[in-house]
Amino acid sequence: MSRTSKHLSLWMAALALTVGGVISAPSASAASDDDCAVRASDGRLYCGNAAPAITRLGAYHEAPITGQLETNYSWFDCWTSGGLHGGGNTTWYHTAADWVAPGYDGWGYVPADWVNTPGSFDANPTARGLRHC
Repeated sequence: MSRTSKHLSLWMAALALTVGGVISAPSASAASDDDCAVRASDGRLYCGNAAPAITRLGAYHEAPITGQLETNYSWFDCWTSGGLHGGGNTTWYHTAADWVAPGYDGWGYVPADWVNTPGSFDANPTARGLRHC
């Protein structure tokens, strides 16, 4: 299977599961502050995440899919408040997807419960140095 076919198949499967409401958030992990940090050099949050993780055009689950994170360690350039997600809060992180959905540029939001940030980080990412989008 070609790389393009593989990515298209993954995207179609993710879309089908999302539309069907079958995708569930990863189980909560006990991340330490050392696992996730905002780097002073570029102001980005570098953190482990569930993979594959869908990126969305807006900070809510009904927003169009813009791409997908395929790695389990990513960077996030800002955060915003959006729809309530499985983590019990409304924090969403913005990033560039590893795989880009057709018709989009790959930039999108991931709910905080898919990023291995501690709850204390999600409560106020700005206090930890991550800018608000």
